Amino acid sequence: MGVLLRFAAVTDYLYHASVKDPERTPPPGRVIVAPADGTVLYVRKITGGIIPEVIKRGVAVPVVDHLKGEPLRPISNGYLIGIYMNAQGVHINRAPDNGIVRTQIVFNGPHLNMTSAEKKIILTQLVPGLVTLRKALKYPPHAIEQETDYILKSARETLVLEGEQGMRLYVIRIADYYVGKILTWVPEGTRVTRGQRLGMITWGSQTDLLFEATPATAVTVKVGDYVYAGETIVARY
Repeated sequence: MGVLLRFAAVTDYLYHASVKDPERTPPPGRVIVAPADGTVLYVRKITGGIIPEVIKRGVAVPVVDHLKGEPLRPISNGYLIGIYMNAQGVHINRAPDNGIVRTQIVFNGPHLNMTSAEKKIILTQLVPGLVTLRKALKYPPHAIEQETDYILKSARETLVLEGEQGMRLYVIRIADYYVGKILTWVPEGTRVTRGQRLGMITWGSQTDLLFEATPATAVTVKVGDYVYAGETIVARY
């Protein structure tokens, strides 16, 4: 055992086995990319500062409840995309677009356990056609409504970016019970490029992306898609 541990330390194997950080090639154009690797849990249209059905059907919440703080300006129209990051995936977060980090909102709430939700997501994906069938029957693809209290209650950190076109984007990183730290590598005032590393979450968790929209904005992902931080286009504007 000692030999194996020493080998792991010398070769840096343990680090790369637990902290995956592949290079990514951001796409050009007027696009927004995923800020995290993972499964899309929901895509919600925001109207008048209200997010419909974030957790359960028919239950809408104000944007401020999700951010745990006021947006830089009222959001009359926008989108919220939830990305579930599993414990075995890449934990690096990346900038969804070019812009400036305007502020950081920190909510030191409880760290709720996401394990039950992750198990259901993985098991659903293992059954061919199950997600498609649930959608056809008008059911949520992953049936995790009873395990999603963490979405609104868990501790979180939100990085607020101002894009080159003046659009505001909010990268919301939600902590799991097992998350040691949410690390941020870019201070307020930093100019970032699309796909640039913003930080990381030390274990599996969830990263949501909330952004303002215009009539020209078109979301390009759907619930159940697997996205890659810095590369997968989630919207065009």
